[in-house]
Amino acid sequence: MNIIHILRQNIAGKLLNHLAVFLINVMIVRLLGSSQSGIYFNQLYVFNFVAMVCSLGLDYAAIAWIAGKPVLQATIHRMLLKVVLFFFILLLLIIFVIFPVFQVSIGLPNWAIIFFISGNLMMILFQGVLSALRRFNLQNISLLVTNLSFMGYLLFIQHRGFDLWFCVGMGYGLLFFVQGLLMMSFSYKKEVMMPAIDAKAFYAHGFRIMLSSLIYFCFLRIDNFFVEKYCDAVTLSNYVQCGKVGQYFLYFSSVISSTLLPFIASEKIAATYHEWSRMMRPYFLLIVAGAVLLALFGNYFYANLFGESFAGMQRIMLVMLPGYVCLGLLTLTNAVYIGKGNIAPIFKGDLLGLMFVLLFDLLLVPRLGVMAAASVSAVGYVLVFFYLWKGIRQQFAEL
Repeated sequence: MNIIHILRQNIAGKLLNHLAVFLINVMIVRLLGSSQSGIYFNQLYVFNFVAMVCSLGLDYAAIAWIAGKPVLQATIHRMLLKVVLFFFILLLLIIFVIFPVFQVSIGLPNWAIIFFISGNLMMILFQGVLSALRRFNLQNISLLVTNLSFMGYLLFIQHRGFDLWFCVGMGYGLLFFVQGLLMMSFSYKKEVMMPAIDAKAFYAHGFRIMLSSLIYFCFLRIDNFFVEKYCDAVTLSNYVQCGKVGQYFLYFSSVISSTLLPFIASEKIAATYHEWSRMMRPYFLLIVAGAVLLALFGNYFYANLFGESFAGMQRIMLVMLPGYVCLGLLTLTNAVYIGKGNIAPIFKGDLLGLMFVLLFDLLLVPRLGVMAAASVSAVGYVLVFFYLWKGIRQQFAEL
């Protein structure tokens, strides 16, 4: 199949799914309100971080190894399943044995946490296998069906007197668990004879990428916790939703990057900088256009979409938008570094960005509040993008 055709199909499917996810986010905000939604999503960020740690970066390793040698699918699937089972058992022990001993209480139901983390872990790992096999439509259709079903569940529980914190937490956890099981099932392949692989090299490949991914995750999320500590709950909810709107710049770019990554890794496309830049130019323009539209018209729908208490989003978004544009472009450039096997510059850039955000958030947010957090993060995103953009040409073997 033509690579551009695959890319367009995947973009359409992923964007449709992200629209469903966005509507789910809006419905959760409406159900929990500005007093609880920011705290809820901040907790989910912590659980996402745990899932990323448990994944060991093996989704990227699976893409790189299976894209080059599809016969390894069954062997790698079995290795990933062992990882999932190990961390699932470990999670049960931590929550039901260790937490009670030390009287740790997180807030969400225990099983909601287990379902959310383990579901995320399966999603991360087995979507890597499916992406390596270019089975994008299968992922998109199954995710869309389950997301729409969850939207129906959210509609059902509102105005019925249920404990919304419990119902939303359990329902969202189960959503990810079901989606993870589907990705695991779809990526399974029965083989009588499975070729052996160098497990140490496979885990080492993933571990290097995982370190960079964790630094990147902290780089994008650490500001939320400063806002939670030094600002009120309503301000936190406004700030978190700005971040969620900004994530769509990353989502759009990640759809393109995840589609192209197997081809870049196998050097079937983008062998030169000029070829890659020509392919990316339309997406660069769309990212910039999206930011311009938000700057011009965002204030007309934030309060209407999320509620009157979210009217403060506009001033935060205007500060953050240059950073979000650079994050979208950064995601596209990172795919080249990863596809070419050069992870070190990404790690260095994200680490420097995290140190920058940490330092200036510590200095400024306690005194200046949410706008300081927005400004520091935006500047950090811009600086990291230009740092990695400076070396992008060196990643290509020019013909």
